[in-house]
Amino acid sequence: MSTALLVLRLVPGLLFIGHGLQKLVPAKYSPPLLKSIGPRAAAVFFEQLGLRPGLPFVFGAALAEVGGGLLIAAGLVTPLGTALTAAVMTTAILTVHIRKGIWNADGGFEFPLVLLTMTYLVSALGPGSFSIDSLGRCRQLDRHPLGRLRHRPRWRRGRHRAAAGLLTLASALARKAWDAGRHAPSAAH
Repeated sequence: MSTALLVLRLVPGLLFIGHGLQKLVPAKYSPPLLKSIGPRAAAVFFEQLGLRPGLPFVFGAALAEVGGGLLIAAGLVTPLGTALTAAVMTTAILTVHIRKGIWNADGGFEFPLVLLTMTYLVSALGPGSFSIDSLGRCRQLDRHPLGRLRHRPRWRRGRHRAAAGLLTLASALARKAWDAGRHAPSAAH
């Protein structure tokens, strides 16, 4: 189970780090594998979505992706990493992908939804024994039937409330931006 949780953490965590770096690293300094666009080009894209001013939104989203991805991949305070990446992915789904349908081939929300689901599972199941969180966890014999400890640190108890709150906030911001984009005058008219 711990190996499965390690894979479940590493794949989305590293993808989130790369996705955030695509926004932070200027294109001229980007390694070929990263294919970054840089903060200025990302800011123009964000402003087209109605997220103004674009540059602060770019830095916020990129830092949430890099930081959240790092926390998830390392298995360190995974609920916080999940909340950060969930806020970004929910906003991306609602502002960019939902209009294009579900399938990734059409630019839909299939892939962001899978990443969002994977990070939620890591947070719900716990990071596993191959994680930084497990190093600080006290080893008790009194275990939950699913293998998790019953007694969790205080910061882990409210993770679902914190994630729900951040998702609600991200949804409200994304909906506002989406509505603003729909009601903006079109250049074609």
